[in-house]
Amino acid sequence: MPGPFTTTSTKPHNRNPTGRNQYKDCPPKNDNQVTELLYDYQRREIFDKKKISQLLYDEHGIKLSESSVARRRRALGLYASGVTTRQLPETVKRQLVLTQMSKDPEKKLGPRMVKQLIARDTGIHLTRDYIRAEMMRQDPEGFASRDTSVKKVNMLEISDGESRIHSMTVLPTC
Repeated sequence: MPGPFTTTSTKPHNRNPTGRNQYKDCPPKNDNQVTELLYDYQRREIFDKKKISQLLYDEHGIKLSESSVARRRRALGLYASGVTTRQLPETVKRQLVLTQMSKDPEKKLGPRMVKQLIARDTGIHLTRDYIRAEMMRQDPEGFASRDTSVKKVNMLEISDGESRIHSMTVLPTC
């Protein structure tokens, strides 16, 4: 019994045939420019979704919400150091640290610099805590020689022309 409010059409009605919605300024999911910019921010060690959203708008005029930034980074497999450190196998992480340590025979680089070099060379971000622990495990002597709490004291001896020699402690300047 057809009434005035029933429809006899079996074809579904599309209320938005052009696909336009309230997010008209947001670029599509497959936009190559946004993908390249997200990879660039990853290389520059910018992980904060708020900051990335703001940089996209300020530098390129691309309006992308924080949640969209997070969703696209996740789809591209771009994570910060904590997630990457948890997901990578132990052998891969150890090899990355050992490779950077072998490039520094004088053992001058600390965990922060090793972290930056690994990220620059491979694009993989590990936590500084993991790198520090691995460096201490692999080379404790080299790690102790870089200890910033130990100050080297230089003795300066001055002769005043007589038989007395005055000694003085000179602390290094930074």
